[in-house]
Amino acid sequence: MRLTAQKNTQKWILLAAIAVVLTACGKEEANKEEAASENKAEKNVVVLSVESQKNMDLQTEIVVEGALDQKLEIPGRVSADLNRSAKVSATLEGRIIQLIPDVGDRVSKGAVMGKVETPELLDRPLLLQAPVDGVVTGKSASVGELVEKGREVYTISDPSHLWLIGEVKERDIALVRVGQGVEFVVLSYPGETFRGKIARVSGDIEESSRTLEIRVEVDNRDRRLKPGMFADIRITTSILQNALLIDDAALQSEGEEEIVFVALDGTRFEKRTVKIGREQAGRVQILSGIKAGEKVVTEGSFTLKSEMLKGELGEE
Repeated sequence: MRLTAQKNTQKWILLAAIAVVLTACGKEEANKEEAASENKAEKNVVVLSVESQKNMDLQTEIVVEGALDQKLEIPGRVSADLNRSAKVSATLEGRIIQLIPDVGDRVSKGAVMGKVETPELLDRPLLLQAPVDGVVTGKSASVGELVEKGREVYTISDPSHLWLIGEVKERDIALVRVGQGVEFVVLSYPGETFRGKIARVSGDIEESSRTLEIRVEVDNRDRRLKPGMFADIRITTSILQNALLIDDAALQSEGEEEIVFVALDGTRFEKRTVKIGREQAGRVQILSGIKAGEKVVTEGSFTLKSEMLKGELGEE
């Protein structure tokens, strides 16, 4: 009996010792994993003094939620408003004996614009009269010229109202509709944006180009836009609300990944891999990697990336 009790005691002592060893090993392994995690986290951190930050003009911005517009970009051209335009034509065959206004002159409805000598009217000339108020935008005949019946002599239009004709690709037709706001730019006024609204969407697709025409009404009271100008058109097709947005200057490429640097405190900056979404006008949507309220480096992010690479090369 004493021998059995002694053996049992030794057995329990051995089991307790094994348990102590296993516990110690587990703690050691956990400590190693924790240390490795901390080392990995610190490896992604760049430390810069306040003075160094000033020297490199490092700047940060707070990550915010905002609205992001989805825009469709298409080519276009400025055109006269044909609903406010008219042709002045000879209603009888004859010879032009007088043309009064020139291109650019304003005329009133009913004003005499020219005279045509014609055999049908023996004792008086045929009068060419303005059918609408407007500005002479075209003149296609000269005094002394013989004109046939129906020949166009003048074009009158109202330059304070113009059309912008855009060409939408077949795959994008579902994105446009009457009433949508439009922004456009022209070469003559770099950096300036003009606006209008879609007034009409064509019902037919142009067979060769597979495009659909849209018509935008444009207010041109300052007369700066001219028919014939080419334009780059942007149409807002949808608005994404509550998007996480940062300045695109904050993004840096690392292989196939996009990274940013998040300010942890006054001197420490952590590299984060982010997933990006839509981009518009220098703002980028962030899908993952950072949260609203955190600070990301904008100006100076490339320098931080260089500093991190120096550190990694130094360790090797």
